[in-house]
Amino acid sequence: MKKLLFLAIIMCCSLAFSQGDEAPKKSMDEIAKDMSNPTLPMFNLSMFYDFQSMTGNLPGASDQSVNLFGVQPPLPFPMKNGKNLLIRLLLTFNFAAPVYGPNGFESAGGIHFGDVPIDILYAGTNTETGMMFGYGAVANIPTASSDQLRGEWRLGPSVLIGKLGAKVGGLLVLNNSFQLSGSGNKQHVLGGQYVVFVALGNGWQFVASPPFSYNWETEGLTLPIGGGPFRTIMMGKTPVKIGVQFNYYVSQPDPFGPNWGIRFNITPSLKRPW
Repeated sequence: MKKLLFLAIIMCCSLAFSQGDEAPKKSMDEIAKDMSNPTLPMFNLSMFYDFQSMTGNLPGASDQSVNLFGVQPPLPFPMKNGKNLLIRLLLTFNFAAPVYGPNGFESAGGIHFGDVPIDILYAGTNTETGMMFGYGAVANIPTASSDQLRGEWRLGPSVLIGKLGAKVGGLLVLNNSFQLSGSGNKQHVLGGQYVVFVALGNGWQFVASPPFSYNWETEGLTLPIGGGPFRTIMMGKTPVKIGVQFNYYVSQPDPFGPNWGIRFNITPSLKRPW
């Protein structure tokens, strides 16, 4: 599994260096701004590594940590009316994830493939006002290779709204997914992501884009605040955004949840295959 994961990373980086036929005609700040707009039909292949230090009132919760590698390949389809159909899948790999059992916390062991969340968005940006708007659906496919990490089938609606300015932009994504499988009470979860980016010049940006969630059944709120520096550079003829974000969780589920975390991100903007 490790060899396959490292091979996938190398292949993604190789694609990033080789894509593109012409030198960009836009400035690095303009390219960085476009890459920050999720309503555009760009093939931005996001790859990230997450480290989270955990906390909670379960015995030993504060001694646990989560290590995760994720890849989010986009499927953007431009529409004739100027809008775009955007499909994103999140593929994750968990490294020795902590799970709680009868004997307390233990490691799930090895590298495990996670569930696959999917979001489908029909969206666009008004070029005159900079307003972004979209709507669609989210789903979770329980594909995790470990029974202890596998979730449930979920489905629900989503909406995106935001504003793109000359130097500053922000948007909010909200979704509400309903549990479709499993026994007992079917839980539904409000999820989403807030994004703020500020242009600093020469391809530099300050970016804050942490996801959050609220479980209506357990009333557990997971809410991080934070951000960090990002820079868009050219690798060969391919724009690549590189950055790091630090997040502190002002709220998490009482039994077990993240206390703080750091995310390293690299996103090449590849040539769309279609």
